[in-house]
Amino acid sequence: MARPAGGTGPTAPQRHCFVRMISLKSWWWPKRPITAPRPWIAWLLAGLGAVLFGTSAVLLKAGAVSWDVRLFRILNEVPPGVASVLTPLSHLFLPAGIVIVLVLIVCYVIARHRSILPVTAGAAAAGITWALVHAAKAIADRPRPYEVLAGAVLRQQPAHGTSFPSSHTAVTVAVVIALVPFLPRALAAAAIAYAVLVGWSRVYLGVHYPLDVLGGAGIGMAVGGATLLALGVLLHHAGRLPEPRGQRNQS
Repeated sequence: MARPAGGTGPTAPQRHCFVRMISLKSWWWPKRPITAPRPWIAWLLAGLGAVLFGTSAVLLKAGAVSWDVRLFRILNEVPPGVASVLTPLSHLFLPAGIVIVLVLIVCYVIARHRSILPVTAGAAAAGITWALVHAAKAIADRPRPYEVLAGAVLRQQPAHGTSFPSSHTAVTVAVVIALVPFLPRALAAAAIAYAVLVGWSRVYLGVHYPLDVLGGAGIGMAVGGATLLALGVLLHHAGRLPEPRGQRNQS
């Protein structure tokens, strides 16, 4: 059927594009109220992360790592009976396990909030952290412990790249922190505990020193804190943050 002469209505492709825009917008903002940390907490987290990474880098540069090697041996060279229990557990923190856990968390927050904002926050935190970690790795150029320490036990396939800082620890910490505002308290606590165990596993598996884990955690905390700040600003300007309890009682 021909269109009426002089008609100004949108064409079918235009209507389809408009509907898609509305659909994406409806999935942007969370449908449940979220509690973003106070700005000073996010600043403190980012600052502590920067200090932790900076201190780790200075210790490595100064060669003050004898304690690092001793702690590595304590965590890595465990008795066979203990290893028979810890090794199967550590498989939960291999790269495939980390990806599965983070994907499950992301799917949960998408279903819970019907929003892609958590995905954006987590992806941004992961991408920025990955870039910073690999820049630091190129500068530090620290060999892996199993490459230079006699008696170090390698419990996974040889890792790629250099040792400092731990990228697995950094990315896991950053993503977990970025997703904390979207999680119930119990699940947020479990996610933080998982991130801590990822750091432990990198030493137990023989691919990182404890100092590498601390440096990675520092980068993850700094990026995670910065992500929380950006998220708080975004939600505040959009009027999406819940009112403080005192103001709700007065209204």
